[in-house]
Amino acid sequence: MRIELHDINSALRTDAKSYVAQCDALYNNRVGKAADLVVNRLARSRVVLLAGPSSSGKTTTASRVRKALEERGVFAHMISLDDYYRSKAEPDFPRTRDGELDLEAPEGLDTVLLGKHLEALDRGEEILVPHFDFKLQSQVPEKFKTLRLHDHEVVIFEGLHGLNPLLTGKNPEATRLFVSTASSVYENDIEVFDRVWMRVLRRIVRDYNFRAASAEETLGMWRNVRVGERKYISPYKKNAHYAIDSALGYEVAAFRTIAEPMLIKLEEHPQPKLVDLILEGLQSFDPIDPMSIPESSLLREEFLPKA
Repeated sequence: MRIELHDINSALRTDAKSYVAQCDALYNNRVGKAADLVVNRLARSRVVLLAGPSSSGKTTTASRVRKALEERGVFAHMISLDDYYRSKAEPDFPRTRDGELDLEAPEGLDTVLLGKHLEALDRGEEILVPHFDFKLQSQVPEKFKTLRLHDHEVVIFEGLHGLNPLLTGKNPEATRLFVSTASSVYENDIEVFDRVWMRVLRRIVRDYNFRAASAEETLGMWRNVRVGERKYISPYKKNAHYAIDSALGYEVAAFRTIAEPMLIKLEEHPQPKLVDLILEGLQSFDPIDPMSIPESSLLREEFLPKA
């Protein structure tokens, strides 16, 4: 899919507020279609598996699908697949060929327990949902919660590996959703900003605002993130019943003010070519004040600081 650069800059110069609202409405319309699909497949399964790569907007999209379902008379529980992570101290935790811990591998999750839970929920049985504390790097039994699905209820499992066969094989009828930035920006049939670069910007800004991480740190992890995506996530997106494009036409213009100064200041870092390409692409966009983005925006939910 594509977004035209001329359309973006022209709309932002003419009436930025209306254009932002238009882009948000388009994204919310896609969310509504996903909710309709879940409702139409309730007789098959009350389990929803929502997956997507890093900084695709999975958490916010899952919450939006949940709200849309409730507007349609279906209550949705949400479970993060992160809560099924195993301790890295376990001797059989997955490793790369170099012997390093493979933090991107789906086997880092307790897929056996997940499979049992997926099957049990669709049978109407009660499960005990785990809670993983990333600071402690371990499960916290005191925070486990029980869950049983009743009539007109579904559960949304959200995480990187939601479409991996290790999960879908345990519940083949589950509704499968995939979220990512699927639209690149073009000018005269030339791509000026790749859809993956959007996620790089999202992650740099999010890590800076909410995780006290510098652009250098984020870029240092990005190569491994992409390797993991190509190996563990992208091969299975074709198995989704519906794909939600979370790219927003105005987002690069909004991120430019924050991300460009951080990238310009970089001296030695592991992704010089990528940074050069992103900086060149950013020059094509008229910047807008990120704080002008409404609180209801996907960007505000996950990436930009609150006003």
